[in-house]
Amino acid sequence: MSEYILKVPSSQQAEDWFRFVKESLLHTENVDSLVVDFNEVRFMDTDDFVVLACLIESFHINNCDVSFIGGTNGFNNHLFNIKFKEYWKEGFDRAKFTLSHNQTTLCLWKISKNMIYSYSMYARKYFERFTKNKDLIPMSSNMDEVFNNIFDHSKSQVTGYIITQYYPKNNKISFSVCDFGVGIPASIENADLDNDEKYEDWKAILKSLEKGFSIKSTPRNRGFGLNNLLELTESSNGVLQIISNDGLVLKEAGEMYKAGNVAFDFNGTLVKVEIDLNTFEEKDETDEIFDF
Repeated sequence: MSEYILKVPSSQQAEDWFRFVKESLLHTENVDSLVVDFNEVRFMDTDDFVVLACLIESFHINNCDVSFIGGTNGFNNHLFNIKFKEYWKEGFDRAKFTLSHNQTTLCLWKISKNMIYSYSMYARKYFERFTKNKDLIPMSSNMDEVFNNIFDHSKSQVTGYIITQYYPKNNKISFSVCDFGVGIPASIENADLDNDEKYEDWKAILKSLEKGFSIKSTPRNRGFGLNNLLELTESSNGVLQIISNDGLVLKEAGEMYKAGNVAFDFNGTLVKVEIDLNTFEEKDETDEIFDF
């Protein structure tokens, strides 16, 4: 019996996490038992959780058992509340809603085609409970955009994961989406563009954020243009971070881009969005009355 131990980084440094992913993905085959070791992990952000979920999934699709060890007591309480350790048990359906014990966390979800719009709609309703009559349609529509792009462009064996967290102290929401696909740069390079220009990875990400830029594929998808995500960031006093292949783009509302190539060598795309709920418009009750 072959066993492999995933030693989850206890740091919050991106370099540590992507080095961990790259090394671990070399061992996904011929493993009967995967042991996820949280060492002395005390905290993981939304982006850490979706990256780790995709990594575990990369092993699990090859029919290995998954178990967990390590982690501080407080962190393990959080894992219990979001039911993280249940996701790879036999019979557990990761593509369906599994509500957390923690009301501020919307469940980790393995993205599936038949629930794209259901999840985003549920996320809207779920988190509107914490607002004073705010309308979170812009948040849910941007989730749809990212989900569709995963199916239409990523070519990812692991279809991707999302988790959404509400932070009551500052009234903010953070959601992160990850897949282990070909990445934004490869999607743009393979598109039928008007020119043969080759983009560095970070420039390809910036290209995908341009208004009107789109890689058209299926009728379901609104296009690969992620400009709506950028507009959400600006209008909600938020933060957008995209890492794809060797490219990284960070955009804070009202600030200049921070972008460049990094030595992550990450096969996939990680999108993290943070939004301020105080900035959203109030619901128009007349729209709801005449919505038919």
